[in-house]
Amino acid sequence: MNTFQLTCFLTVAETLSFAKAAKLLNVTQPAVTHQIHSLEEELNAQLFKRTTRSVEITQEGLIFLNDAKNVLNIITLAKKRFEEPVVDDRQFFSIGCHSSNELRLLPEILRQMADSCPMLYPVFQVVPFQHLYQLLDEETVDVIIAFQEKGQKIDGIYKELAQVRMTVVLPAGHTLAKKELLDEDDIRTQRLLLLDPQRCPDRLNAVQHGLATERAVSELLMCGSADACVTLAKAGFGIAVQPDFPSLRDPALAYIPIKDVEPLSYGAYYKSVTGKPLLKLFLQLCKDNFPVRPES
Repeated sequence: MNTFQLTCFLTVAETLSFAKAAKLLNVTQPAVTHQIHSLEEELNAQLFKRTTRSVEITQEGLIFLNDAKNVLNIITLAKKRFEEPVVDDRQFFSIGCHSSNELRLLPEILRQMADSCPMLYPVFQVVPFQHLYQLLDEETVDVIIAFQEKGQKIDGIYKELAQVRMTVVLPAGHTLAKKELLDEDDIRTQRLLLLDPQRCPDRLNAVQHGLATERAVSELLMCGSADACVTLAKAGFGIAVQPDFPSLRDPALAYIPIKDVEPLSYGAYYKSVTGKPLLKLFLQLCKDNFPVRPES
């Protein structure tokens, strides 16, 4: 495995095109194809699905994506260090989550961490659900912020930070926006915007599944991200079922709780705080300042 292989892989992953990658790297397309093939042989995994019309990254490719970025970054940093010998005092702290939207919960906490640790260097890993906990097991991340997954065996400690209500998201001017609670009958009158099951917590997936049962396909619209669900709800394409973080609300939307649906536990997964002062500080600041407080 070499840096050119990794660079080819990352460029193809970004462009989803061997031809575009070759143009950006100023090499021939066969050269890029050869590097990807040799990398796949070395890893014993298919990184891309290729047809005559499209290129798609595989699940194995997604898993390898962060490794490739990290390895290339480490190599680049090592080369630069020897080119210009300097002391790197940065203190890296890696945070994993499922959605980039959740990073909006952290600015004040990170600001206070930086006050205590001026050389703090946060690193974010935004990874689909099925792969994120693998990073924790491999200690590629220091901490994961996520909904509690009671059905999964996760090798780590869970600390609850908040109880998060399940709500229906719809335009503020919607006829249902005036109600204090919505029940299944209310929801079944509207097209339902569903989050891809691979990108949502088990509890949300269970609620979605229950609400989608016996609904016609034309009454359902599958979305690839929580942001996509909210955008389409705002545009009037239907209503979305989403966990409610009040600090992340859009004033153009209404967030109505769903009757008889228990809140979700949201918190931090980590391996151990022993010998990890930054992790201890992060957890304490989350306890004191998290934007959603646990219900009593």
